[in-house]
Amino acid sequence: MVIVLIGIAIGILVVAILIIKAIKTPSRDIVGMDIHCRKCGIRTNGLACPKCENKSKSFDV
Repeated sequence: MVIVLIGIAIGILVVAILIIKAIKTPSRDIVGMDIHCRKCGIRTNGLACPKCENKSKSFDV
């Protein structure tokens, strides 16, 4: 019974934290994506930067 009450308390705490984070996050904010390249600054829309991507990955085929 005590474990169930502790689980409920932790669940309520997690939900409260997520609600607070959702309220503080701007509505137009893109979650987890960089629109611009960090090195050169061109717009990539979350994809790999064509200027800065490492060319050594290819096998020269």
